[in-house]
Amino acid sequence: MKVLVIVPHADDEVYGMGGTILKLVDQGHEVKTLAICCGSTYSFEHSGKSIPREVREEEFRKASNMMGAAHQMLDFTEESLMDTVPIRDVIMGIEHAQDEYNADRWYVAGPSFHQDHRVVFEAAMAAARPSRANVPRDVLLYETALYSWSPECWKMKPHVFENIECYLKRKIEICHVYKSQLRETGPISPERLREWAVACGSECGVAAAERFEIVRIVR
Repeated sequence: MKVLVIVPHADDEVYGMGGTILKLVDQGHEVKTLAICCGSTYSFEHSGKSIPREVREEEFRKASNMMGAAHQMLDFTEESLMDTVPIRDVIMGIEHAQDEYNADRWYVAGPSFHQDHRVVFEAAMAAARPSRANVPRDVLLYETALYSWSPECWKMKPHVFENIECYLKRKIEICHVYKSQLRETGPISPERLREWAVACGSECGVAAAERFEIVRIVR
């Protein structure tokens, strides 16, 4: 199976489903991460530092390599301003990536209060429309702990729990690759991400899990 993981920003893939990516690769599936937006210079409020795109591209490359996944970054630089970009441009970017890669399954970040995530979610749903010639067979949504307190209409409705007990330690190690984005505390600090995976695992009777919502599965 060929899998495309569509991420609004580099780091969402590890925070949201890094354990599952590692698991899919170990199972022999071909995985590619597609980052939609990366600012040319990004001011990270938690450190007060300005982060150039080149630094984040290198972090994205290294994290993808550590997970055994291919990677691609689109040219959008409107960090936290993706709602100002014509959504057709975002749709076409995702469509072109699919046409080149021919994925069987997509994982897409679910909608949330973050405007970039909403734009990418809506664009991906349009690009996955059944009337298009080249679309993935399966589409699932993934989550990150940061967005768990969103309004009810955006909250994850988990249908699938991936047991990542064997991959949690490696996931947290890869989180540290994103040094420019690292938070020492808060819902997406490495320790809280570990606790979130344990909490999700408790919902389904395993030691650690990542949760997914089904949009479409064709059998």
